[in-house]
Amino acid sequence: MGQDNRIKELEAKIGILEKQLEDSRTHTYVGETHQLHCSDGELYIGYDRFGEECTLVMDVNQLYRDLPFIIDQVCKEQKKMQQMHLKMIKEAQTEI
Repeated sequence: MGQDNRIKELEAKIGILEKQLEDSRTHTYVGETHQLHCSDGELYIGYDRFGEECTLVMDVNQLYRDLPFIIDQVCKEQKKMQQMHLKMIKEAQTEI
């Protein structure tokens, strides 16, 4: 009976991993860039993905049109992160 439960647990984990794999094929997380340059109306962003050097290429005209939204969202997210870190600092001070 215990082995049946273990098999079901492993099958569930396999399902989760298959979903994560599928997501990784359609989404790319860029945590840190190591190269930025422009050429012929395109922006090149170099980054590492699983130890492999990759490049994201964007059309500068489309990027320019998207910049107001990108800047707005980045500023909002950065403000959230700063508030979170400030809260953690304040909590750490009360523990001292």
